[in-house]
Amino acid sequence: MLSHLVHPKNTLVYRGEEVIADGYRAIWFLFKDQPYDIGRFYRPDGSWTGYYVDVLAPVRWQGAEAETLEPLVDLFLDLWIAPDGSYEVLDEDEFEEALRLGHITDVQAEHARRVLHDIVDRVQTADFLPDVVTRAGAGAEQHNGFRV
Repeated sequence: MLSHLVHPKNTLVYRGEEVIADGYRAIWFLFKDQPYDIGRFYRPDGSWTGYYVDVLAPVRWQGAEAETLEPLVDLFLDLWIAPDGSYEVLDEDEFEEALRLGHITDVQAEHARRVLHDIVDRVQTADFLPDVVTRAGAGAEQHNGFRV
C-alpha cells in the first residue's frame, strides 16, 4: 500500500459527484504480476469516494522485495468503480491517441483491451476487488503490495 495526497490535472466527476480532486487522498495497491493497480480515494474530510483502476503492463518486482519495483507501464485505459459497484471506463480518448501516436504498440493495446474487458466482467459479478483493498479503510494488512 502507498498513501498520498493527489493533485490530478483534472477533477473526476462521476454521476454529478466530484470523486477525485486536488487534495484528495489515495491509497494505492500494487499486486505482483497483475496488469493493474487500484487506488482507493478519499475526500479531505475522510469520506470514501470509490476506486480507480489503472490498466498496466504486469507489475513486477524481484522476489518478495517490493522496493525492487520495476517502472510501471501505464496502458492509458482506466476504470472508476463507485461504492455501489457501478463503474465507468475512463480515458478511452487518451488510449486511442497513445496508440495512434505510437506511445503504445498494437500488442500492448490488445493486452489493455483484454485486461479492461476482464476487469469489467469481474466488477459486474462483484469478483474483482481483493479483500485487502475493500478493507483498506478498516486498516487492512499488507497483501502482495506496498505498506503505507
